[in-house]
Amino acid sequence: MEGLPRRSPLAGRLRRGNSFWKLPIIEYYHREVVLQLVGVTPACILDEEAILPGETEVAAGVRLLERFHKRMPRFLDVVTLDAFYLQAPFAQKVLALGYILEIILKQENRDLYQDAEGLFKITKSEKVTLGVNGAAEVWDVKGVSSWSQLGRPVRVVRELKEYRKRERVAKNWVERQVIEDWRWAVIAPNGQQPPTDLIRRWGHARWDEETRGFGELTKHWHLDHCYHHHPTAMLVCRLILYLAFFLTAIFFERNLKPALRAGKTHLHLAHLLADDLIRNGLESFWAQPP
Repeated sequence: MEGLPRRSPLAGRLRRGNSFWKLPIIEYYHREVVLQLVGVTPACILDEEAILPGETEVAAGVRLLERFHKRMPRFLDVVTLDAFYLQAPFAQKVLALGYILEIILKQENRDLYQDAEGLFKITKSEKVTLGVNGAAEVWDVKGVSSWSQLGRPVRVVRELKEYRKRERVAKNWVERQVIEDWRWAVIAPNGQQPPTDLIRRWGHARWDEETRGFGELTKHWHLDHCYHHHPTAMLVCRLILYLAFFLTAIFFERNLKPALRAGKTHLHLAHLLADDLIRNGLESFWAQPP
């Protein structure tokens, strides 16, 4: 879960003769916590909750999960989150709902981080092949009891990942070696122990929110534009946008035949749908019903 992206303050310029004065521009933004399916296609946004004045996203996240669990108690099994959510009151409330929690572990000054780091040094690692361009070394330590406020042991998984990345720099394709060091705290109710490889995949799937969620919605679906500033209207506009995004993606992935969608993107489909609206269905790309 993550808040909606916010813009940095801008500066305006007022010209007089050959001189400029910088004038500050005050911007207002709205903060939300969003619940999204990750690691699956389509990456569906399920619900959202506004962050109220004076509170953090953790409080809004609890309300969101409690409301969603009340309506659909068996829909989710695992919740993946960023490091800010590694707080005992939040974890205890979510565990009470029956969800497995996987949270990025970053703060090096935490007892949990330091104890897990010491255990990694005496724990045998496992080698994992990542296709033809990379490999990873994985440690899995169970029963770490350093987080006294939580009142239950925590499992910590570390992945030291090394791979070659090809990217475009100054109009040229270059390859470079990348090393990433990941740590996840896993807290499961009823002593559940998911496989280590599954935990790795859950942890990396969290970034679907940035790429296939906010990234695509902001770049191609105008999520960064607020059409109305009444709280109810804003919520309705976003929910309609999420629904349109989900229906378009699921139509593309699960309705179109592989041969028809080969080499095409969601944007291509969107342009075809827009053409149909303009032509009022005449000379449509899609086959007409008999």
